[in-house]
Amino acid sequence: MGKQKRQRHKPHKENPTGLPSAKDFDEETEDVVVENKEKALQRVLEQLQSANMEEKLSGLQTLESMSYETSMAVQIAKDNITKIIGPFLVDENKLVRAAAASTLRNIAENGGEDAYLCLLKDDVMTPLTSLLKNHYTDWHPSSEPKEKGKLGEERQTFIQAVTLLWTLGEKNESVIKRSNDENLLQILIKFLDTSTYGAGLSSVAIQCMLTLSEDNPVAISELKKQENCLVNLLEWTSENEKIEATSLRTLSAGLLMNINQSSSETDSLRITCKVLSILGETLNFDFKNQIESLTSAFPSEKHLSRASRKNIREINQIAAMQQQALEILANLCTDDQESDADSDLDDSDDFEEEEMDVDQVLDKSVNSYSNIPVELTEVIASTDLVKKVWEKTVKIEDNTKKIFEHNPEGIFVLKRLRVLRCRAFLCLNNLISSLDVGTLGGVDNLYRLWTEIGKVVFTDADPNDIDLLESATSAMRAALQKLAEVRAKVFQNLSITDLEPMLNGERQCSNPNVRANLLRILGNLALILMNGGVLQCQELIKHVSLFLLDTCTKENEAWVIAESLDAIMDIFAEDETDNLAANINLVEKLQIVAPILKNKIRQQKQKLGDNALVVSTVKANLQRFIKYKGQRVAKLKVV
Repeated sequence: MGKQKRQRHKPHKENPTGLPSAKDFDEETEDVVVENKEKALQRVLEQLQSANMEEKLSGLQTLESMSYETSMAVQIAKDNITKIIGPFLVDENKLVRAAAASTLRNIAENGGEDAYLCLLKDDVMTPLTSLLKNHYTDWHPSSEPKEKGKLGEERQTFIQAVTLLWTLGEKNESVIKRSNDENLLQILIKFLDTSTYGAGLSSVAIQCMLTLSEDNPVAISELKKQENCLVNLLEWTSENEKIEATSLRTLSAGLLMNINQSSSETDSLRITCKVLSILGETLNFDFKNQIESLTSAFPSEKHLSRASRKNIREINQIAAMQQQALEILANLCTDDQESDADSDLDDSDDFEEEEMDVDQVLDKSVNSYSNIPVELTEVIASTDLVKKVWEKTVKIEDNTKKIFEHNPEGIFVLKRLRVLRCRAFLCLNNLISSLDVGTLGGVDNLYRLWTEIGKVVFTDADPNDIDLLESATSAMRAALQKLAEVRAKVFQNLSITDLEPMLNGERQCSNPNVRANLLRILGNLALILMNGGVLQCQELIKHVSLFLLDTCTKENEAWVIAESLDAIMDIFAEDETDNLAANINLVEKLQIVAPILKNKIRQQKQKLGDNALVVSTVKANLQRFIKYKGQRVAKLKVV
């Protein structure tokens, strides 16, 4: 009961294909004048409104450079400049179209929510749709000469325009609907033909289709017709373009998983097993050599050499395809069953008190076994996927990080690798939750993972890095939950001092997801100690139990209170805990907490979202647990 729902994670959009942006095509990037941004924007506005093509291009290039800074991207979007840029997407001049597409893509990606909302308000979808329909419905790359080492304008425009479409599509459902209405998917489907369009353009198209097909039956129905083509792409290879080939296979695997849910079980398992093998190949790549080369190059190169730019491009490509692989794997190990939690919360404001057997109240489905098909488990084990995912959680060395932080390109690479690390922890969380202990390497290996993640959470991580803390504590929680389910005896030497980082972390963290994870970790620790039957651990169990009870009276979030109460009911589920329950006045304290939870639920019912499940479960069980445990403790007093 009360397990937090594991969520599907849509791909994180930071040029996910790793393909070069317009910024990568310039040998040198001119510095943006920052002493007076208002004047700079005014000058750009004049350039954009000029009849001279060179002036327009200069203005667009300046805006693109400025938009790499988040605050400037937002300001550009809010100043209605995008209303001027949008029509340039259908300009007669292909150079202007390419520059406009690249500029808008950068504004959308770097400006975040504020920027993309402004773009949509300014109706960027109309010229974007026209561009794709008018120029790429019958476009063939052979019609455009390709200079060595450079992308032609039409290719470049396609990459930037489609990247803009998937960025907006990921953020806003209206873009998905517009894409359906305009039948944009049919334009993109053509690009599955790698023999005509090449791996690079095919990858961009597939990445966009991944976004457009997410929870979109219309798109899935169309893409289902392309299933054989996508299966064939899982075998696509190129001796000269190994990274590009692996990226294409990985993206194809993701799209197959989007559309494969309606397949017959046999076909689904066959395809999924193949996909898992592809993911293993993708995670085999590393970028150590590129990192080492850049660590040497950054301090000495005022302007990055071609070799350094190539290394940066390869790091981005590898990190992007591995991020995609981690997200596919995490989703394969996610239980997406919907619950009726909301209706349970609406039944009554009062806690239910009808008679029910306590075993029914406290029933926990033990998941020490794997809850995914044995065929998939075998592939995961044979390809060593858990180990490969773990390797992606390793941080960049401190000395390398310091060097990268002094270079704008290096900062972007660090950001990319940080996202990859967080995705790896989230993937690890789902793997641990879904696999049996044997496939995870046994109790000792799982305990080692738990301690190593603990070092990240309590020693290495920046307290302000909420994404890392949330993903790492999720994996840490999953590992301990699994150890609790198999009653592992690995914490006999634990002391109160060892608990302090977790206690302090819960008290000090502003993020409710991290707090909930830490509370669950503490609860599972107490449960493992309780199941171990070691008398010396009673003081630790008491300490944790009191902390959880105290948290319930101070916590603001109803669902976090519910997580804490769920942990308490786990700890005191067995009759052997009656004496300890009496010792800490458990029943009396829970009677105080019950109305607190009731009021919080009433206040926050509309914003519980995915957390409604744990709240509903605890709401249904708490009063019955109090009644049952109260009867047990009362018998002790009589005796």
